Amino acid sequence: MIELYGKKFAKPGLALYKAAKPLLKPAKFSNKIDWIWFELWHHEGRRARMATSMMAPDYTHWHGTYDLAKHFYTKYVPEIEKLISKGMKSGDSKKKASAKKLQALLDKTLNSSDHMWYLNKMTPKQKAIRKAATEEFKKKYSK
Repeated sequence: MIELYGKKFAKPGLALYKAAKPLLKPAKFSNKIDWIWFELWHHEGRRARMATSMMAPDYTHWHGTYDLAKHFYTKYVPEIEKLISKGMKSGDSKKKASAKKLQALLDKTLNSSDHMWYLNKMTPKQKAIRKAATEEFKKKYSK
């Protein structure tokens, strides 16, 4: 779980945050993304990691990985996309260049095996595995 957190969310999330810096206001926590990243890293991420080490499954899942994934995909990625859009429309050539770099990094991140489901780019094998797991879950809990 701790390795998954690092590989899937912490390392790519931090790389995206650092790449977004040239597009942000300089004062810390004066940008929406500052708060989102802090909560992903410190709040949800910490809960998932600490709960794992304390063998607390409810906190590991619902208060950790669930919130982490939900906020990564529904808050963090959309905010990165807004920064890219704003940077691309800027008259400042440095901001445009930073936005292009950020877009390339976001594309690389989302097209990785950890996130490609988000773009609906799963392989047929991955889709079959998900479908089988869904059917097994429904069968188990529909009684």
